[in-house]
Amino acid sequence: MKVDTLIVGFGIAGMNYSEQLRRRKKSFVVMAPSEKSASHMAAGIINPTVLKRFKPVWKAEEFLNYALPFYAELEALVQTNVIHLLPIHRILNSIQEQNEWGIAASVPPLDNYLNKELVTAKKHLGIVAPFAYGELIQTARVDNEVLLALYQKKMIPDQFVEHKLNHQALEIHKEYIKYHDIQADKIVFCEGYQGIKNPYFNYLPLMGSKGEILVIECDTLNEEVIFKGPIFLSPMGEHKFWVGATFDRVDKTTQVTEIGKHWLLSKLNQFLKSPFQILQHKAQIRATVSDRRPLLGRHPRYHNVYVLNGVGTRGVLMSPLLSHWLFEFIENNQKLPPEADIKRFENKYFRN
Repeated sequence: MKVDTLIVGFGIAGMNYSEQLRRRKKSFVVMAPSEKSASHMAAGIINPTVLKRFKPVWKAEEFLNYALPFYAELEALVQTNVIHLLPIHRILNSIQEQNEWGIAASVPPLDNYLNKELVTAKKHLGIVAPFAYGELIQTARVDNEVLLALYQKKMIPDQFVEHKLNHQALEIHKEYIKYHDIQADKIVFCEGYQGIKNPYFNYLPLMGSKGEILVIECDTLNEEVIFKGPIFLSPMGEHKFWVGATFDRVDKTTQVTEIGKHWLLSKLNQFLKSPFQILQHKAQIRATVSDRRPLLGRHPRYHNVYVLNGVGTRGVLMSPLLSHWLFEFIENNQKLPPEADIKRFENKYFRN
């Protein structure tokens, strides 16, 4: 089988890059193991701000303006409601935070996202918010697990290979790459945290952070709002809510822990007073980077080997535009933003 591109990995980054190729009628194959990725477990929240500090994320406006219509188009393609436009209600903890919210909501670009008018503390039954809520708009939740499954089934059923790539069996030639019966002009690695095992890109500072989450059921809680207290409480439909997440840079296993569960419940109980039932407890490893920027670009030595990784906790927000940037870089020789280009770590490769 000959194709233009072999994509390795099918989390939110791999899916988004697949869509860049599909829209431009490029031939490609996606190869991924059967195990679910961190993207399958993520809340899928599109949020252009750092709510702990009331600041915009890096290139917030660019990412948001590209992501929202992109997912709306994907929703139409898979013919299932996978993007839910929901506000985030940030629980404010003091008069000082109320004042800080008001100041942030008056300054560009946050004035596009933060509602200056606070939401009354009595708005939501079962939530403790003594100093009211700050409302964040232009936010959404993407049902990652459903979207990934439907995209694979409906959009690329004949282009998906369920297989865990053996890097040692990959042949890199000057004009093509070869893996068993697949020959491709180029390969793009979208492996998430598993990228630490990739011998071509193991020089990149992919740290990884373990996140544990709970899925709870609560019959009385408002399902039209994403709550942000010490942790996120995000509706999933049918009175189910995503609760999370922990952030552990030491433990690199996907096993759930009692310590993680206790931490999540201690944070949740600070603001949720309605009765609830725990349905699931899960854990995965996010692909985080030492400088908190994604990893995009071409291998320092092999001109047909590329990477799209390191999207961390902002994968749903950033992956559509990151995929577009990488496509334009590969196919049209457009420059990558230097903050995301893996050239910033090239000296580490040659030192090794």
